[in-house]
Amino acid sequence: MKPFFGIDLTTDKKNEQFNGTEFLVMKPSSAMAQSFEQSSKKAEETIERSKLPLLLRIMQLICGGLGAISVASIIRGLGTVSLNQAYKNAPWLFWLGGVCLFIWGILKIISTRKEKAVLGTEESSHSLTNLEKTCAAVYSEMSVPTDAKEVDILSFLYKEKNGQLKICEKGMQLAPYLNPIFKIFSDADYLYLANLEGKYAFPLSSLVSIHTVKKRIRIAGWNKEVGFKQDRYKQYKIERNNIGNILCKDYYILEVYHDSISLGIYIPCYELPIFEELTGLKAEKK
Repeated sequence: MKPFFGIDLTTDKKNEQFNGTEFLVMKPSSAMAQSFEQSSKKAEETIERSKLPLLLRIMQLICGGLGAISVASIIRGLGTVSLNQAYKNAPWLFWLGGVCLFIWGILKIISTRKEKAVLGTEESSHSLTNLEKTCAAVYSEMSVPTDAKEVDILSFLYKEKNGQLKICEKGMQLAPYLNPIFKIFSDADYLYLANLEGKYAFPLSSLVSIHTVKKRIRIAGWNKEVGFKQDRYKQYKIERNNIGNILCKDYYILEVYHDSISLGIYIPCYELPIFEELTGLKAEKK
């Protein structure tokens, strides 16, 4: 089963083509694609201006991680010794944690103030609003319903060996799994997944089953407006590590078989109810 929206590096390490193009039924027109590219570029420039310089962002990340590790180490040690004794045993750990958290806190305050100052301008507001309108126009052109739900799909680089997939990571990649957003909806014949680059259609008759994979995975980050410990997401006991990655205890694979093509749509645990509702399938019990 090829993973949908996965990239196969087995024979070509430089491959950038996503799997699943066989099910691609529509793409934005060239005019609409160009409009989106221009709007997206302006919005990215605006967002980049609202951030700290890259060097300071790296420093903030490192200090936050070291500070969290130091505090966790101190807390673990308190199970066997007093706070006073712990300080006598490793005073450097307390100072390291304190200094790192102080620097992280200062940079966090500066970052927040800069973000508010830049994004609060009329120019920034116009740029971001224009991007939202362009995105809506792209989806409208591809006949994506305005009430279509949004879901995350797992995307990753991989190599295949002896019929098994091995997840790959490249360069500065902070997590093996990405979670791009798709619009999802269905009609009497098809399940559709659409992003701003195209719309995919999967015949409902081709949907075989939903496999359950009991394996802990690390996803790049959380991109929902609602926090992962709120509302319906709370039940999945999702965690976040020191660098902002999301940790899930399991995931699911919607198996698709059509015209001799076997494809797997990888689904993070928190999106399962939407797929079960739209496909009529239930995930395997394990």
